[in-house]
Amino acid sequence: MSFLKANSATGMNAPSPTPSSSSASGKRKRPTDGAPPVVYSQPQDTGTGEHVFTRLTYVNDFLRERKEKWHTFDDIMEYLNIPPGHIQREQLRQLMRADNAGNRISWDSTNERYKYKSKLSIHDRAQLKGHFQTQKSAMGLQIKDLKDGWSTVADDITKMENKKEVLVRRAKDGVPKTVWGNDPSLMLPMDPVFAKAWHSVQVPDNPDELRKALLANKLTAATQAKVIVAAPTNKKKKGPRRGGKQTNTHMIGILKDFSGMRK
Repeated sequence: MSFLKANSATGMNAPSPTPSSSSASGKRKRPTDGAPPVVYSQPQDTGTGEHVFTRLTYVNDFLRERKEKWHTFDDIMEYLNIPPGHIQREQLRQLMRADNAGNRISWDSTNERYKYKSKLSIHDRAQLKGHFQTQKSAMGLQIKDLKDGWSTVADDITKMENKKEVLVRRAKDGVPKTVWGNDPSLMLPMDPVFAKAWHSVQVPDNPDELRKALLANKLTAATQAKVIVAAPTNKKKKGPRRGGKQTNTHMIGILKDFSGMRK
């Protein structure tokens, strides 16, 4: 055990600390003027933005900004700066070809080209008019859904509105929100005599006066309280019950009568 004592005598003593800018009292000294700044150690690269699903988002943004044409797989990998042989190349290839509703990428298997898939397959004025002409209902389309694949939809919708080709609902600030199809041939001019007679009718601003005017013309006001009339009931009242149902009436003369013993 003598080697332990030797080591404990020579090697167990802690080395003296390196000089620092801290004083013995624990307060940090002010750096002297003109001294070079202290460079502290920096954390290593954490790999932010290199996750496969994060890069898939970058692919969607890349294709959305260039949705007018198809792009090869190598062009997309070059944009992401992913070298050949990287494991994420095959992972992204499978994600970009996934057949699900959440995938916004179209895939052409002929020569492996990719393109952004918008919410609606409407990208210009002609396609919008064709959609309204073939639809079976009169439902409108949201401008935000059209903008996903049609960047100039707001300006083009305004031009179509001026030509009476569509009907547009706008917000208070004038931004278009919803668009419907319109047939200009159905918009007939109004008779000036009828229009003058229509605008000559003065509608009272006071709701009470409006209600009185409607009642004076034998019209029902919308604010009139509904009177619920109970339907007449023709049901007969049931009389008092007279005992139970009599059975064995054909044996009345044979059986003994115990009715007198009832309490």
